[in-house]
Amino acid sequence: MSIMRLFFVSTLLFLVNGVFAQGNIELTLKTVNAKGSAIENTEIRLLNYEAIGIKQDNGIVKFTKLESGNYIFEVKAQGYSTLVQRINLTESKEISVILETEYIKLSDVVVTGSKKESMYYKTSGAITSFNSKDIKDFRLWEISDLSGLVPNLNLAQSGDNRNVAYIRGIGTTSYEQAVATYIDGVPQFSLDTYIPQFNDIDHIEILNGPQGTLYGRNSMGGLINIVTKKPTNTTKFNTDISLAEYGQKRINASLNFPIVKDKLFAHVSFLNDLKNGYYKNDFYTNAFDKQAQTAINANIKYLINNRWSLLLDHKRYNAKNYGAYPLVSPIEELLSNPFHLSQNSVSPMIDKTSNSSLILTYKGEKMNLSIQNSLQQNQRYYENTIDADFSTYDIVGVYNNYGKDFNTVKAFTQEIKFSSSENTASKFKWVGGTFYYNQNNPTKQGTYFGKDAGFIGVPDQDFTIISNNLGKNTGIAFYGNGTLSITDKLSLNGGLRYDMEYRKMTVSGEYEKAPDPAFIINPETKGSTSFTALSPKLGIQYNKTESSIYYLSYNRGFRAGGLTSISSDPSQVPLIAFKPEYSNTFEAGIKGEEFNKRLRFGLAVFYSIVKDIQVPSLILPDAITVIKNLGEMKSKGVEFELTAIPVNGLTIHYGGGYTDAKFVSFKTGQNGAEVDLAGKKQIFTPVSTNLITLQYQHKLNQSGNSSFIFRAEYKAIGKQYFDVANTIKQSKYNLVNLRTGIQTKSFDFFIWIRNTGNTKYIDYAYDFGAAHLGNPRVVGSTISIKL
Repeated sequence: MSIMRLFFVSTLLFLVNGVFAQGNIELTLKTVNAKGSAIENTEIRLLNYEAIGIKQDNGIVKFTKLESGNYIFEVKAQGYSTLVQRINLTESKEISVILETEYIKLSDVVVTGSKKESMYYKTSGAITSFNSKDIKDFRLWEISDLSGLVPNLNLAQSGDNRNVAYIRGIGTTSYEQAVATYIDGVPQFSLDTYIPQFNDIDHIEILNGPQGTLYGRNSMGGLINIVTKKPTNTTKFNTDISLAEYGQKRINASLNFPIVKDKLFAHVSFLNDLKNGYYKNDFYTNAFDKQAQTAINANIKYLINNRWSLLLDHKRYNAKNYGAYPLVSPIEELLSNPFHLSQNSVSPMIDKTSNSSLILTYKGEKMNLSIQNSLQQNQRYYENTIDADFSTYDIVGVYNNYGKDFNTVKAFTQEIKFSSSENTASKFKWVGGTFYYNQNNPTKQGTYFGKDAGFIGVPDQDFTIISNNLGKNTGIAFYGNGTLSITDKLSLNGGLRYDMEYRKMTVSGEYEKAPDPAFIINPETKGSTSFTALSPKLGIQYNKTESSIYYLSYNRGFRAGGLTSISSDPSQVPLIAFKPEYSNTFEAGIKGEEFNKRLRFGLAVFYSIVKDIQVPSLILPDAITVIKNLGEMKSKGVEFELTAIPVNGLTIHYGGGYTDAKFVSFKTGQNGAEVDLAGKKQIFTPVSTNLITLQYQHKLNQSGNSSFIFRAEYKAIGKQYFDVANTIKQSKYNLVNLRTGIQTKSFDFFIWIRNTGNTKYIDYAYDFGAAHLGNPRVVGSTISIKL
């Protein structure tokens, strides 16, 4: 480690030699509309440079002290399509930038999932991007809202806000994810550490298929890349206030301001989300799943000079969920009496998450550098014993409120990344670096057996089995990826990542029966395991035109291995190592833009082979997952997306996917006998996803900054299964969302309806039969104020 750190420090010192280099070129950008009128309140940033523009009157932004070279700038303004443009500067220039209204031309899309900023239609792979306008149009409030909006993406949760994510039949079957979630460059390590609410988001990208070369562990199915808004050199305030049925109240406010003009900037956002919930607990005749969620994002950016910057980012999320598991068994009862349950042991679940990062960025003439250090922490616990039999009987419950020393996950990550600069004329573009993490995961959970424990054959009653699992994990990775242009149209892409991980766990078990103190029944036992993983990537890309490509690629990804936990079930032996799970995917596709940015499309076909599948067994009533490597799966399918503006004012989008994911070999034990599940379908994988959106926008004044908007969304989700034996299923269902209102320069007002037809469907189910319904019809309104 000391040699590696010395290497990077030496490299950094080499780069610092040019830290005070300044040019004398000025770039003045004036933003106007199609009629030549100035557009105020534009946001302009240089994608390949850290310089901050100085705002002036009449839509003018000036950049000073630039050096000669190539520059890529992005221009945004409310009501207009985003424009990305490249220029070469050898002397000071003044340029007029013409923006078209958003309902006449599609916005340019810059994607960052390749760890570099690049145009959508020049980046191979199936990528879906949502900008800040899309996020408002779709009314995206939390990660689960993305489900079905991206071809072959499915997200589901049991009511505790911990989503399982599946892309192309590859997904989360345990606390180790298979679809990685990154927020501002930081991996959200497990289901317990990520922030489910969207707070002040700039854009979201979903990358379908393995991303192992650049992102490594737990990205074998794909990547959800979330980027929040960052500080700028202007003062502005925005707030969204929403009211809806079921007691929903949501406030999201943000403030951006310069602390020191042109040098030090701050951005702060606040979110408060309240809801009474959808379920009624008939046992207590009151609302069950009431929730209160609060989130804060705070950023401070220091511009050292036009090439160097320092960003301090802090996020905090606190939640209190009064009914974390609105589950009903059997499913027939759930469907016949929807949104009603009877649980006698009710307790709030407390969720406290913080995420802090320090990022040093250098954008040079030939090379870019980013050093990001991050610290995550999450404490999640139940205040009292929570129902684990989901009934009115006192059979079994779960308790884990043992203080801050337990059930508090901490993770430190560091990524040092180098990449080639867009300023270079080289035919070889590259990115590479190293990633390190250290995770501490001490859990302590008690399984309480009550006075009715005899119903499940337990001879004792009113006692608790306490399971202690103290895990510590460390990993390091080295990666590199490059693209070589053979001709102006043909390029080759390749990369490799090498991951090393070491895991150790200490387990023990205790027996407690009040008022007597707990005593040891399973003495402290230690175990460890380690593994390595290679994640190669190969591809070829043909640029048919400046805005369309054909590509063919091979990618490999993996889900991390580990050790099984101890539980209250004596038949489950702890500290058994399970291996990483690997996916190998072949993909071919085309994507591009046509008709002067009035049509954008993407088509991909894929074939995946998944080996050493990590099959989870849910140990009840602990709700602890035991993992074993049991088989192989193959998944194949197709994805297609199209966005078009056929006539001014009307935007149409279609996104569809088909997945055929089956187990090729899969044998497991059931009731003392071996069961062959080969040929069965993968769980939480709809056979198809289809999305159609229509949005009509009509301007209300000559300036075009006020308009009437009507939007309709139709989502069709194909049949899916919730257990590997394929006995619990949800047939195809359809959802319709509507939204209408007015948009002006200073405020917006919209009325919206979610699940307009009040469709009843299973969103999540356990293999033992308890299930959770998707949300019912909700009518609400949102007012946005912009200052």
